[in-house]
Amino acid sequence: MKKLTFKVVIAVMAILMLPIQAVQACCGFIFGRQLTADGSTMFGRTEDYPYYPNGGKHNKNYVVVEGKNYKEGDQIVDESNGFTYPHAANEMKYTATYDSARGDGSNGAFGEHGFNEAGVSMTSTVTAIPNKKVLAKDPLKADGLPEAAMLDVILPRAKSAREAIELLAKVIEEKGSAEGNTVVVADQKETWYMEILSGHQYVAVKVPEDKYAVFANTYYLGHVDLNDKENVIASKDVEKVAQEAGNYKTDKDGNFHIAKSYGPEKYAEGDRSRTYAGITLLDPKSKITYEDDEYELFRSPTDPNKKFTLEDAFALQRNRFEHLNGRFIPDDQIGVKKQGDNGANDAVRKDQYKYALGNENVIDAHVYQIDPKLPKSFGGKVWLGLGPSRNTPYVPFYGNVQDTYQAFKPQTATYDPNSWYWTVWHIDQMAIKNQDIFGKTVQDHWKMLEKQFIIDQEKKDIEYYSLKDQPEAAKAAEHKVTKDALDLSDRLFQHFKDYEKLMEKQLEAAGRKSDPYRASQPDDKQDSSTPEKPDTPKTPEKPKATEEVNKNVLPAEYYVAAPPTHDIPANAEGNPNNRFGYAATANVQVFGQASTRTEAPQAQGQASQEPSQAPQTTVANAEGNPNNRFGFAGNYEGGKDFKNIGTFSNGN
Repeated sequence: MKKLTFKVVIAVMAILMLPIQAVQACCGFIFGRQLTADGSTMFGRTEDYPYYPNGGKHNKNYVVVEGKNYKEGDQIVDESNGFTYPHAANEMKYTATYDSARGDGSNGAFGEHGFNEAGVSMTSTVTAIPNKKVLAKDPLKADGLPEAAMLDVILPRAKSAREAIELLAKVIEEKGSAEGNTVVVADQKETWYMEILSGHQYVAVKVPEDKYAVFANTYYLGHVDLNDKENVIASKDVEKVAQEAGNYKTDKDGNFHIAKSYGPEKYAEGDRSRTYAGITLLDPKSKITYEDDEYELFRSPTDPNKKFTLEDAFALQRNRFEHLNGRFIPDDQIGVKKQGDNGANDAVRKDQYKYALGNENVIDAHVYQIDPKLPKSFGGKVWLGLGPSRNTPYVPFYGNVQDTYQAFKPQTATYDPNSWYWTVWHIDQMAIKNQDIFGKTVQDHWKMLEKQFIIDQEKKDIEYYSLKDQPEAAKAAEHKVTKDALDLSDRLFQHFKDYEKLMEKQLEAAGRKSDPYRASQPDDKQDSSTPEKPDTPKTPEKPKATEEVNKNVLPAEYYVAAPPTHDIPANAEGNPNNRFGYAATANVQVFGQASTRTEAPQAQGQASQEPSQAPQTTVANAEGNPNNRFGFAGNYEGGKDFKNIGTFSNGN
C-alpha cells in the first residue's frame, strides 16, 4: 500500500507537470577545533523524515557492522535504486544508524552516519537540489550512488577522511550520483565538506579549523580555488558543465560561484529559516538578515573569544526559534501541512510560521566529537539523539564499540515498547502534544542528564588519553568501552520506560489518553474513531508521593528535585506553543521524576531477538520504491520533462 500510494502521487504530479521536489530534510553543522572549548572538532546532522505516510515516525537502528572478507565478484546491491558496487576484499568494522525497514525490498539501508575502526567518521547526507539547467546537461543517474548506500560503500574501506572523499569522487565519476547531496567526513587530523552537484560533478573542501558552518538542503559553496589540490578535490568539468548549461554564475569579483551555478536562484523557505536560525543562535551579534541573498558557508563568530561546546551543538539541533523572541514559530505548531521548498503554501499561512531545526520530522540527531587526544581507533564520540531532537537525550558512545544495546536493534515499523527509538518518540509525542502539562520539563530533564554525561565522559577520556600511542592497549580497551556503553544504555533505557509510564499517568489524571500503537501507524492507516484529545481536559493531578525514583536505574547524581509547579499564561489560546488549543490552566504540576520500574516492558510489539544488522541486498525497482527519497525518474538521465525539485504534503 505504501508503494502504491507513493507511485500514484508521483505519477499524478508528473502528468500535471507539477514540481517534484525533495522535502525539507536534514540540516548539518560543523565546529572547527579552534572554535571549540575543548579543542575537538564537532559536526553533525538532524535526519528529517517528512515522507507520507510515515512523516516523523520512522524507526532507526544504531548497530555495529563487523569487518568481513569478500571474494571477487561480491557486490553491494542497494535496494533503493539498484545501485551496485564491488565489495573490497577486506572491509573494516564500522558503526551505522540504519533505517529499520532495510531488507524488505522497498527502502534501502540508509546507514546515515558512523565511525570505522580506522577512526574515520562520516555523516551522509544533507540532500541538496541541483537546478534544472544543470540537470539538463548532467542528469542524475537512476542507478547511481544514492544516500541509501553511501555509508556502506565508504566507511568499510576508507582509512582517512581524505581517502573517503577521494573514494566518493571515484564512485561518482564511475557510477554517477542518484541525488544532489552534501557529505561531511572527518578523522583526527582533518575534516572535509563535499557537495555533490549533479550526476557527475562535485566539489569537496578541507574545512578551516577556525570556522563554523550551518547548512540545510541546498548548496552553499561560493568561490573555491580549484587549483588548490591540497585543500580542494573537485570534478574536472565542474566549471565547464555550468558554462554549457547556460548557468555559469560569478561572485562580485567575477569568480566562479558554485552554489549560484548549481543550486536554485534563491533559497527555499525551509532552508532559509533553518540556516538563519542556526547562524543567529550560534552568533547572536551576526549582521546577517533573514532576507540575505546568500549565507556564507564557513563563518567566524563576531565575538573573537567565542568557543562552542557540546551544549551549543545540542541546542542548535533542538532549536525552535526560541532565541528570536517570537519572530518565528515552528510550523508544526499550527498543524500546517508543509507544501515545501517551492513555497506553495506560503500564501495560506502566516509568515510567522517557519520550518525549524528541531522540527516534527526529525528521526535521528547526532553530534560527532573528534578528540585528537584519544587513540586513533577510538575515532571520537558520537552523541546520539536517536529520535525527535526536541525531546530526546544525547547519549555518548565511543567509535570503537563492539556492539550496541538490544533496544537499538528492533526492526519494527510501529510502536514497540522494547525499542529505543519508539520509546523516545512516544515521550516526545506526549510532551509536544500536551505542553500545558509538561511545558519544557521533559527537555530540561534530558539536559540535566546530559550535563552529567559530559562530566562522566571527560573522566573516561582522561583515562583513555594514556593509550594514545599504544594501539594494542587501545584495541584491548574495546571490551571495556563496549561493556560501559551497554551498561549505560541499559540503565538509561529503563529510565526511559519509567519516564514514559509516569507521563502516561499524568495524562490519565488530566482525562487524556496517549495511544502510541495507534499514533505510530502510517497516516493513511490510522483509526480516527477515537480522538487522541478529549474535548474538555481536566486539570492534571499531582503525582502520588509514593511514586519515587528508582535510584538503581541511574546514579544518584543524575537526579534533581522535581520543580513544584509550571505556570501557564492565562491566555493559553494565544500561546504560540499551545498547538492544540487547550484552555488555559494555571499552576499545573509538571512532570518530575520517574516512578520505580520493576517489571519488563510490555510484550506487545515484541521484536525479533537478533535482527539483521548489515544492509540487505534485495533489489527493488527504483520507480516502485516508496522510500527512494529523492530518486524520482524525472531527475535522471533520460527522464522526461525534469522539474526542479520542492515538497509535497506529508499529511501530518
